[in-house]
Amino acid sequence: MDDEVARRGALDEGFMVAVRGATAADAQAIGAVVDAAVRAGWTYLGELGEKPMFAPHDWDQLVADHAPPNVLLVATDQAGRVVGYAAAHPEDGEMFLLFVDPAVGGRGVGRTLLAAAHDALRAAGCPQAFLFTHEQNERALAVYASAGYRRDGLVRVSEFGGTTIKELRLVKEL
Repeated sequence: MDDEVARRGALDEGFMVAVRGATAADAQAIGAVVDAAVRAGWTYLGELGEKPMFAPHDWDQLVADHAPPNVLLVATDQAGRVVGYAAAHPEDGEMFLLFVDPAVGGRGVGRTLLAAAHDALRAAGCPQAFLFTHEQNERALAVYASAGYRRDGLVRVSEFGGTTIKELRLVKEL
């Protein structure tokens, strides 16, 4: 997906967003969205979720790593501020990341990003999408279920910052 607006829409309560391909200039805003979302929603991580998840250069690298054929989309509000992002890997159909600023949560930004990422995966020929999400991330599990994702029984266990992370794999036919 190029820099042109991929999708525009009026969401809940007249809130407008535009979805476009991310640029290097979006890297730090993407990091700020993740940190705000983790602080607000990932209380199950305890103290680990209270500090920035990654250093500024890590966000620069995320953008660089998601150059085409990978997909990195940002949702921007009417002022052009990044309020969410999604990353997908067409090579295997993975929905890699999806985060929304909690200040605009519940207004459809995540659903809009997810739909745009699904469109990109379909355009790349992916018949199915999959993702991993923390077993205690109830909001994400609900959003993904409403989008048609189902658990397939696979569980991924990893370690991050001294904390064991258990993630469920969810799949969706595109």
